[in-house]
Amino acid sequence: MKKCLPIIVATLLMVSVLTGFTGRNPAPEQNNATAPSGKTTISQPVTSTTEASSPTVSPAASAAYEKLIAYKTESYGEQSIADFNATLAPTPDELTEFLAAVADVISTISSDDENYEFFISTITFSSQELYCEHMGEEVTFNMPISRQSRPCDYLDEYGETVYDFSCFVEADVAYSINAPKLVSVEERDKALLTFKEEMQNYLSGLSEEEIAGGDIKKMLIDKSTELANSLSTENMKLSPCDIYMIEILNAGTEITK
Repeated sequence: MKKCLPIIVATLLMVSVLTGFTGRNPAPEQNNATAPSGKTTISQPVTSTTEASSPTVSPAASAAYEKLIAYKTESYGEQSIADFNATLAPTPDELTEFLAAVADVISTISSDDENYEFFISTITFSSQELYCEHMGEEVTFNMPISRQSRPCDYLDEYGETVYDFSCFVEADVAYSINAPKLVSVEERDKALLTFKEEMQNYLSGLSEEEIAGGDIKKMLIDKSTELANSLSTENMKLSPCDIYMIEILNAGTEITK
């Protein structure tokens, strides 16, 4: 399973808001069409892992990059969520095009790109909010965290370090912005990223005995409850994390909680 979590995370990023920040009740995958009511249905474009592994950036991805980076203005962080999101996709048709552009960029961007954080945080958060608003779904963001220790003196078949102890956690965090006119892009991004960073710091600070022998799920949920309470404001509410996978590998023994 050592390789499974990175692959999951990469997939979440590659499909951008499409799986990395899914709503609680995702709609079945479908093509853009006009529903019986006459309302345009938005489908989320999916980019395969095969395409993402290619070092070649397609013309479409390059054009999408230029389109999206234009939103990184000098003062974009000071804009309200309402104003910033409205500029990204004012209409359903533009939302479809916007989501496709996000998927193209996330599937090809390198982590050393100077705009990487802007795309995987600001643009990803906003695109999922827009999609979930259109679909009437609760917004969540995916929060993978991990802890590894006791590196072995050999590498795996991929040339990566093998650890004698590891813990991989997959969780979602639901949030709602009650007053998008009063929450800035910078405030939203900081709250969500701080939540993930503090959860990672908490897991990293636990001992192997606490993780493998204790009620690690309860410990993480309790910590996330504390963080949700401290980071929530009147205008933006965060919920405790919903943990759906914990995998622990301890000296070759796999423990799933």
